[in-house]
Amino acid sequence: MFVLFKSSFLGLLLLLGARGVTGVVDFEKQVWPILSKRCVECHKSPHVQAGLLKEPKAGLRLDGAAFIMHGGDSGEVVVVDHPSQSSLYQRVILPIDDSEHMPPKGDPLSRKQKETLRKWIAQGVDFGTWEGSTDGLEELKKKSEKNDQYIPDHLRFFNNLAQGLKELPKELLIELADETGLLIRPIGLGNPLIEVRMVTSSVIITDEKLSLLAPLRNHLVKLDLTGTDLSDLGCREIGDFPQLTHLNLRRTNVGDNGLRDLVALGSLQSLNLCETKVSDQGVGMLLSMENLKSLYLWKSEVSESKKDILRERLKGVEIFP
Repeated sequence: MFVLFKSSFLGLLLLLGARGVTGVVDFEKQVWPILSKRCVECHKSPHVQAGLLKEPKAGLRLDGAAFIMHGGDSGEVVVVDHPSQSSLYQRVILPIDDSEHMPPKGDPLSRKQKETLRKWIAQGVDFGTWEGSTDGLEELKKKSEKNDQYIPDHLRFFNNLAQGLKELPKELLIELADETGLLIRPIGLGNPLIEVRMVTSSVIITDEKLSLLAPLRNHLVKLDLTGTDLSDLGCREIGDFPQLTHLNLRRTNVGDNGLRDLVALGSLQSLNLCETKVSDQGVGMLLSMENLKSLYLWKSEVSESKKDILRERLKGVEIFP
């Protein structure tokens, strides 16, 4: 029931609180011109051409924010923060003679255009205030409810996690974004769950400011605080988000004491502790996190020997590096 709902997703897919920030790729001014000129001809809403109904290739529409996030017949095409896992980017950097190279006609994208796409994805897939085409969303919703429409696995997981939750007021999200300077948005089409992340180093996030996110307690599933001034004290606030599945604390001041509050996050699947003060002494506490799947420890104070022990003890967890 959460797969698609036009007003709930598109109305909130905004760069809340971080509009017009220097260094952040502007989708409408920089990315959309690339897609509209080189991709949308084959990936837009169904239309009649020469008397025949022409469907978007591979079931993928790139003419609207909701459709880009939804993906196509083969799954999602953009993976937030990960250009290397995003087929929208990977296809354009393939050799021109590769059968999967995109666009299939005309010259390949320029180096600058490719870098724009890469940077946009790496920065978090921010659409700003751009919504694009919205026609067909209701039809897609109906098909999804009948289970005959593809739903990406990552969206299906969060749809299930959101059962029983109501959407938070749009006004509340805007207010929180303005107060914190963070990007706050839904994690999927019509899903009430929320993602919060840093988008620029010019925003200062302290332990005290993190407390402003308390109204998101039951809705926050992804939190990226990379490069903030967060310390162990702030982890107390983070420990109060029971639905949290992805947490990125890279380049923060979090240490072993902070982990004591994080082990209570029973839903946590991905934890990034790269370039933190976490050491051998504290990382052992993570052994009790039953749902953890990915752990990032690059340039932390955890020794290689301790990482080996963790790999042995945490059989189902990928530990990087």
